[in-house]
Amino acid sequence: MANICDTQYKVTGSRKAVADLWNTLQELEVNSNNVYLYLLAEHYGIDYEKKGISVRGHIYWAEYEEDPANDYYLLSFETETAWDACNELFEEINHLLWDELSISYR
Repeated sequence: MANICDTQYKVTGSRKAVADLWNTLQELEVNSNNVYLYLLAEHYGIDYEKKGISVRGHIYWAEYEEDPANDYYLLSFETETAWDACNELFEEINHLLWDELSISYR
């Protein structure tokens, strides 16, 4: 893949929403295999072609942390994509997870 964009994401929010995304990544065997973004979109039933969302790339590392006593849940992951970050995909996933995620990236 030419013109690679490496992006680090930090996702916080409700336990239910953050855990849903983390469990999905685990089902797709993150940290053992690359999680291709089109598979993530298909898991959530997102018609990325119709919506014009780029899914060229993958997640190659992820980590989940939680502190229930302080109601704090954090999912960190890194993507490698073509040309640009894949923010539109994660915004769409957020909508499907009840808009309960706060997504930061660099």
